[in-house]
Amino acid sequence: MIKHVILLSALLLSGVAGSAFADAPAPSDEELAVSVKQALDADADLKPLNLTVVSQKSEVTIQGKMTDDQQMFKAGQIAEKVPGVKFVINKMEP
Repeated sequence: MIKHVILLSALLLSGVAGSAFADAPAPSDEELAVSVKQALDADADLKPLNLTVVSQKSEVTIQGKMTDDQQMFKAGQIAEKVPGVKFVINKMEP
């Protein structure tokens, strides 16, 4: 385990681990909104809600109706994991 931590630290310090991500261009707001929408719709609990996603300066806003608080929490978690998302504003309501 310690060997893995040391190796990872060495890679990060050398820039090897992060260079693959640094070269990729940031997605446009339109691309980001589509990616988040696809990620939300891939979840069986969230797809029926037909949530709306808008992105501005990599800040994603999710809107729509929910039937329980867990759906709101889950949508936020999924959106945060999409590459390029800097911040999630969750405006889902009952």
